[in-house]
Amino acid sequence: MRARKAVHPLLLEPAYWRNRLQVLEDEPSGVVWTPRPDLSEGGCEVTEFRIRAHDGVRLWGLFARPTWQSGPWPATVRSVGPAVRPTPCPATAQAGTAEFLFQEPAGRRLTDRVMDVMQVCRLALATKGIGEVQVQHDHAAIHHRDPGASPTVTNTDELLIVEQLLSHRIASVSPRAD
Repeated sequence: MRARKAVHPLLLEPAYWRNRLQVLEDEPSGVVWTPRPDLSEGGCEVTEFRIRAHDGVRLWGLFARPTWQSGPWPATVRSVGPAVRPTPCPATAQAGTAEFLFQEPAGRRLTDRVMDVMQVCRLALATKGIGEVQVQHDHAAIHHRDPGASPTVTNTDELLIVEQLLSHRIASVSPRAD
């Protein structure tokens, strides 16, 4: 069993994150969905999504859901680095879990990456058929990375921070009521 990586306590300062996360409450994400039959396979339907981040940067990713089971599905959110092609995990859909996988733009600061993950978590909860959302890190970053990528490069700091923000109830991913 692996020990969980600790996040510096100052990165969990409630006032710091509440002020920044309020932007997600106030601004719509402007989501665009595009079916991706080329990526869909038996038991898994894939749709591409594009949303606007808190600072106007465009984020894109893939939403994969099991087709053999009706919702509500639990969902995982994970990110990949800018040089890694997002690829849904077939085992996740086979287990009856939906997946939101997005590519983090190059050069993003840690604060922006945390906000991006929170934005995708909110999108996931606002998506029809999704019951609960969890962030996925550690083994996902290792098992789903590009085969040509360095084994030491992972995108887990923002996922660890989001997980702790959610578990300490500093942040919420409840979707915006429209």
